Formats: sequence, structure tokens, C-alpha cells
Amino acid sequence: MRLFPTVHAAVPLPDAHRDHLQRHGLVLVGADERPDVVLVAADARVARPGAPGVIVVPAGPVSGTPDWLRDRGVEMRAAAPSTIAVGRPLPGGAPGPDLLAWTSGDPLRVVATLGTEHGAAVRVSGPFDADGARGAAVVAAVDDAEGRLVVLGIDVLAAGEDGAALLLNAVSWAAPPLADDASRSARAALPAAWTILRDAVQELRTLQAHDGSVPDEVEHARASELVATASAAIATLAPGFPHDEDYLVAVTKDLARWVDGGFGVPDFLDSLLLFHPERARVDGLRHLVVLPMYTQNGSTDRRFEAVLLEVRWPEVAARLEAERFSNSLFVPVRFLGFTGGYDTHSAVLFPETVAVRELPAFTWGAIFADRETARFRRVVRAAADTTRLALPPDAARMLADQRLAEEVFVLWDLVHDRTHMRGDLPFDPFMIKQRMPYFLYSLEELRCDLTAFRAAVELERDGVPHARLVQYAIVFDRIFRFPISGTRVRNYDGLGGQLLFAWLHQHHVVDWTDSRLRIDWLRVPGAVVALAEQIEQLYWRSIDRPKPAHWLAAYALVSGTVSPHPASVWAQGPEALPLDGPPKGLTDAVLDDEFPLSMFYEALGRKLADVVASTSGITD
Repeated sequence: MRLFPTVHAAVPLPDAHRDHLQRHGLVLVGADERPDVVLVAADARVARPGAPGVIVVPAGPVSGTPDWLRDRGVEMRAAAPSTIAVGRPLPGGAPGPDLLAWTSGDPLRVVATLGTEHGAAVRVSGPFDADGARGAAVVAAVDDAEGRLVVLGIDVLAAGEDGAALLLNAVSWAAPPLADDASRSARAALPAAWTILRDAVQELRTLQAHDGSVPDEVEHARASELVATASAAIATLAPGFPHDEDYLVAVTKDLARWVDGGFGVPDFLDSLLLFHPERARVDGLRHLVVLPMYTQNGSTDRRFEAVLLEVRWPEVAARLEAERFSNSLFVPVRFLGFTGGYDTHSAVLFPETVAVRELPAFTWGAIFADRETARFRRVVRAAADTTRLALPPDAARMLADQRLAEEVFVLWDLVHDRTHMRGDLPFDPFMIKQRMPYFLYSLEELRCDLTAFRAAVELERDGVPHARLVQYAIVFDRIFRFPISGTRVRNYDGLGGQLLFAWLHQHHVVDWTDSRLRIDWLRVPGAVVALAEQIEQLYWRSIDRPKPAHWLAAYALVSGTVSPHPASVWAQGPEALPLDGPPKGLTDAVLDDEFPLSMFYEALGRKLADVVASTSGITD
């Protein structure tokens, strides 16, 4: 399915503009190929363009307003060409699209001003109004029954990089959304045997104790019936999964052994060792998983789960994994059906969570891209509305398109996941389970995300169309969803989001003024990479440091940007800490909420609490 808009240019495009559009995924087509957007000159004869979005480009002197444009509520007034400053949307009212995202803020050449009934998306500042409160409209965005229309009074074709950026923004906003009902139809068409299996496992879960056993002998007869029902359903479904034949046979044997053993603590090592989704990463390939496990961010109980899933392996991910970001263990997937342990915020399926007699060598890890994407889209849309953030049009398209956003998250996770064991790591690998101050996990998770961000910056230069969207996803998920999700008890992901937001704010990349959030996107990559370099320098230096010194240096990095709790012992410095004893004393001195939410996040969290709660169990 095509995920990026097609464009027909009825005006000559400079090579730089053409290249800029194509590097961000847009496809230039002929007029007879049903483009999503057409670019026309101001004096073009367009008779109610209808379906495609239209962008009016001043390719020459403006002589007047065409009738069709006047019918859409826009008047064009010729202006003597002049280079003037153009301002972003002003405080007050609902934010429109940020059509100036990724532009430098340098003065632009204006050749026409606009009158519009719909409200201008962009106005000039400076010479048209001394206080900048209002100015003449130079860009108008219209969204009515006939489609979307952008009228430009700025000579974007002669404006170099800023003109190319503005044109990309206009096309991204004007293009109609691409509907994708594939996920819903796939779930609606599930076989009856799946429903039987799901219901049997769901009831079986209610009989299990925390460790997965069924201790009450009174329940053994019913448990035996449910296992028999589940095993029969697995046998019915198995022909649809020939690639998992050995595993599914082993699952039924493990179930039978569990019953014969009196429903003690389950051991599914034999079947787990035969499940290898990483060996066939094919987009749309389905797997049936039935295992006793705990679900991260869901439950610590090792109870049975039944999950029907399919692999999400888009061509762009397959190519980049083969050429640049090798990660043979990474398996991105999406839900088709699941039992109660996944009717939560859990978005991972890891073999180390399965109940087994001994830990095997792990060869895969699955991440549910649809859940990650769905909760991201819902929370970020609400956060943007609440903070009145004008979204870049391509970011808004991603938030409106589940399938596109899933591909973006697959690329993000591909790089993030492999980064945990790459780089100048301290001697103690962070992924080994050990008791440490939680802010160290904050830095590790953030390091992996910022590594993915930096890779996306490089990929954008190389013309990978998803790359800029990956940058949006990392920034938005980190600064909006992470800090206000979960509890305030050692919330290391939340702290990583607080650190990123505070860093961007203190470097004047993010601005919260007049109760409106603004982001200077052109400066975002440099600021994010600078934070990544700070963390990498910490890691590199820590190879030569003892553990307490590394912990103190990490605390200094975080507390230099995010304010610690006033009652913190750590904030008092090394002289207040028990440095003469085992590291446990240092960990115990860390408060559960060592770095409380700022007033900004306290307010945002209250306003979005219901939205965050509503994301439990969602898939699109």
C-alpha cells in the first residue's frame, strides 16, 4: 500500500525542490495518474479541482484572483515583490498546521497577500504591523467540502531550502488521508477455533496462582477440561501455521505433561526452544503462541497467554536491517488476538518471561508495533491539542495513519534494540538484571532512543522517506507520553522523557510561552545529538571509573538538567552518601521519585490522565 502522497507539478520545479520532495517519500506523477496533490500557477484555469489537494504557487506576477479560487473563499492581491519576515501562528485560537516547520526563519520573498474567509495559516510580521500581533496573510490553508487547498503568496520556487521545506509542508497537508482498514478486517476474519482457544485459556488463567500452578485440587477437573479444549483448538488451527509445526506439537505435549504432573509450576522449555519467529521475518506471516508467561507492563503472574499475531516487516525495514542495522533477534509484530495479560499496556513478547526450568539462550524478542503506535498516536494527538502545538504537516499525517506509523516504529525499534549491546559500555552491561539506581536505566533507554534518532537524521539525508517521521516519533513519544505514563515509583522511562524535554527547553529549541508549545524543528536534530553525545561521553569515561564514581557522574548529568527532589540525599553530594559501604546503600538512598515532575508535566498529566488510561489494550 502506498503510504506517501503523489504529486503532479503543473509548474516547473527547481531540481532542489524536486529532490527534497522525493527524499521525503513523495512521488511525482503525471496529470493522468490521479495524483493526490496538484501544483498549479496562480493564473491557472482550474475548474473546481475536486478530489486532489491543490497548491497554488505564484510562478509569475499575480494579476488577479481566478473565479474558482474566489469561490473557495480566497482573494489574491498583487504586491510589489519584497523580502519580509514571515511569522508563525500567533497565540490564541486553535493551532493550524505548522507550514513553516523546518524553515530557517530568514525573510522570504512575498509577491502576493491574501484575503480569506477561512483564516490564514501564516501571516507576515514586521513591516505590515509594528507589534507583530497581526499582519497581512501570505499563506492560506482551506479545508472544505471540495478538499484541501493551500494558496501561497510566497515565491517558494525561488526561496531555496526554505522554499523547498515550505512546499513539502504544503503538499503533506493538502494530500488526502490514506485509509487503511486492513488491520480491522484481519481481526474480524479470525477462525472460530481461535475464539475457542482464547476463551479456554482465559478461563484457565482464573484458576492459576501467581507462579502458574493450580493449587486448588477442586479446580483440577475443570482445568483438565480447559486444557483439553485448548489442545484441540491448537490442533485445529495448526495447519494454518506450517512454519510453527514443531513448536505447536511441543506445546500440546507440554500442556499434557503439566496436567499429568498435577498442575504444578509450568515448565514450557521444550516448546519454547522450538519457537523461532526470527527465522522467517516475512511481512504478514502469522504465528500462534500459547505459553505461560508474565507480560511486562501488564502482570508479574506467570499465567497462560494465547496470542495470535502477525509479523510486521516492511520492505524499508528489511533493506536497512540487511544493509546497515543488523539485528537478527528483532521481530516486530502486531496483534490479531490475545488473552487478558495483553489487555494492558504490554507491548512485548520476550522468551525470558516464559515459565521454564532453566534459562535458555535467547534468540529473538518480539515487539508489538501496532500497540506502540496506537497509544503513541492517541496520546500525542491529545497532547498537541492540549498544548496548542502546531504540528508539522508530515507529522500530522503520521498521527492520522496507523500503518505508516507502524512502519516508523519498526525502524525506531530496529535501531534501539540493537544499541543495548553496542557502543562504549561500562563493564557491567546494563541489560543484565541487577539492582542499580533507576536513573541509570533512564540514561540507557534514552541513549538507545537518541542513537536511533541520530541514525534517522543520517537516513533522512540519504533519502529514506520514513526517517524524518522516526525523529518526530522519538521526540513526541519521549516528551509527551513517557513522563505522564506509569507510576512515579522509579519510572526510568518517564525520567528519560523529562530529561529530553528539559534539555530541549533549556537550549531554546522547545518554547512554552503564552500557554502554547512551539518547537523549532530545524534546531531539534543538533540539540538531540548534543544530548546523545553527553551520554556517550559519560559511558566512555565510565569504563575507567569504579561503580560509585560512575553512578555519581550519571546523577550529575541528569540533575544538571532535571531538578531533583528537595529532600534528596543524592542531591546533597558525595559527602552525604554512604560511600564506605556496599553499593546497595547508594541505591537505597535514591528516592522512589528522585526527580519529580515539573509543574508543566503535573498540569499536562492531569489533563491527559484519562487519555493515557484509555490506551490500555488498544491496537489501532
